[in-house]
Amino acid sequence: MMPDVELETWRRQWQAETEVPSDLRRKVERGSRAMRLMLAMEVLVTVGIGGGSVVWAVREPRVEMWVLAAAVWLFVAAAWTFGMINRRGTWSPTAISTAEFVELSILRCRRRLAAASFGVGLYFVEMAFDLTWIYRTSARRGPLAVGIRAVATPIFLVGVARYRSKTKAELAGLLELRGE
Repeated sequence: MMPDVELETWRRQWQAETEVPSDLRRKVERGSRAMRLMLAMEVLVTVGIGGGSVVWAVREPRVEMWVLAAAVWLFVAAAWTFGMINRRGTWSPTAISTAEFVELSILRCRRRLAAASFGVGLYFVEMAFDLTWIYRTSARRGPLAVGIRAVATPIFLVGVARYRSKTKAELAGLLELRGE
């Protein structure tokens, strides 16, 4: 009779399992909740901004409004594509062990840093489109719209820099922990 290889593997894993420190477990669980919240926010932004751009184009059926709606959906599609790829494999540890929880935490930090870089790039592409669209379509509202972006951009960049710094420090601590 052939032994069940998969069952034997599970048995060995179960016997070798060590208790994951509760603070590490809570940190990973908190990260999982934050990922679910971020996903829900992405859905709301998609519906609000994506849907709003279409409603606006329907209410003011001009070519430039449909160009705006198409660009919004292109940016949304880029963000969703990146987000889905970037979150792959980061929802839960592959095994219940301290090493796997640490590895998952390291992977999540690296993916958050990648997301921050992608976000900055997407922001500037969107700003280039927005400013061009404003310049070509709405001279009377242009100065206010440009002014808002001139204030928002430094605030956004400072926020991203702080987020990256905090995430890099967390990653360094996790890499040190993994080395121990």
